[in-house]
Amino acid sequence: MKDSSEIKSKQIFETILQLGIVFLILGFCFKLLLPFMMPILWAIILAIVLYPMFNFLQKKLKGRKSLASTIITLTILALIILPTVAFFNSVTSTVVDLKTGVENGTIKVATPGQNIKDWPLIGDKAYNFLYALSTDMEKGLLEYKAQILEVSKTVLSKAASSIASLLSIILSVIIAGVLMVSTSAQDLATNFIKRISGESGDEFLNISISTVYQVVKGILGVAIIQTLIQAVGLFGCGVPFAGVLTVLCLMLSIIQVGPIIINLGVIAYLFSLDNTTAALLWTVFFAVSGLSDNVLKPLLLGKGAMVPMLVIFLGVIGGFMMSGFIGLFVGPIVFSIGYKLFVAWMDDKPGNTVVQNDLKE
Repeated sequence: MKDSSEIKSKQIFETILQLGIVFLILGFCFKLLLPFMMPILWAIILAIVLYPMFNFLQKKLKGRKSLASTIITLTILALIILPTVAFFNSVTSTVVDLKTGVENGTIKVATPGQNIKDWPLIGDKAYNFLYALSTDMEKGLLEYKAQILEVSKTVLSKAASSIASLLSIILSVIIAGVLMVSTSAQDLATNFIKRISGESGDEFLNISISTVYQVVKGILGVAIIQTLIQAVGLFGCGVPFAGVLTVLCLMLSIIQVGPIIINLGVIAYLFSLDNTTAALLWTVFFAVSGLSDNVLKPLLLGKGAMVPMLVIFLGVIGGFMMSGFIGLFVGPIVFSIGYKLFVAWMDDKPGNTVVQNDLKE
């Protein structure tokens, strides 16, 4: 009995030791991969989205998968980097011109209209700031020096964060290009999902891929279409910094806030120009543009989905609130799988098993 007890104690100790080492290795690996977790998740999503294009291109290139992946990767990187460089050059040039103009006294601010005071919340402050700049630019800047410095710090902080995000996106695109070519990586991901999902692995894999397509089509697609409509209005009405406002409209549309904040500011600016007829016409345009997603989303978001549109939409909103942009994809995928599990559990009623057993007997 003593020998048996000692053997069992030794086995338990060895099992605990082995489990401890395994968890230690897993924790160390996770810590090593943690800085790359977001780029890898984005890379997986991009690889899923781009795979139909990659498949089509590699067939046209007679099976040259590496060449097809390289072409797609370089094209996407060019579409990301070139506009970004042009945008930062434009902003830098604008800032330099403003600085030079203020120093030389060549920049003049028109006297603001009295109707600016009627703007909600910020009307009086906006009028006082613009009036101070219109009467004496240098004195006005000194008077609001603290506020300008605070805004400048915020802008610089956001710019630094944007550069870090841009580098992360570039890394994700490169990893996605590798994943599209690597059959071993695809097999590993498929086997992993099937391993943890059992017999429902294929269904959950199809749900994940379908949900990614639905989000790209129904969220990003709608955001891009709505932003293009907004861009027509912003550049057409001649509002200052139309390019920057267009980028902000795209970001707000992606996170499901919509361009209403931008539209209200633009409409207020247009009415301050004392051209009521033009302001009314552009108000109608921006109202229609701001509400266009209510028509586009039902048409694109739920079409061909394996789960109801409401499930995907709630997953998108909840995922973004929890995890930011990556949550736009992870949220609806997890919520869709959870919905399928819930439906399967509801359909699997206890009475069904009893009836089936009776029929067998």
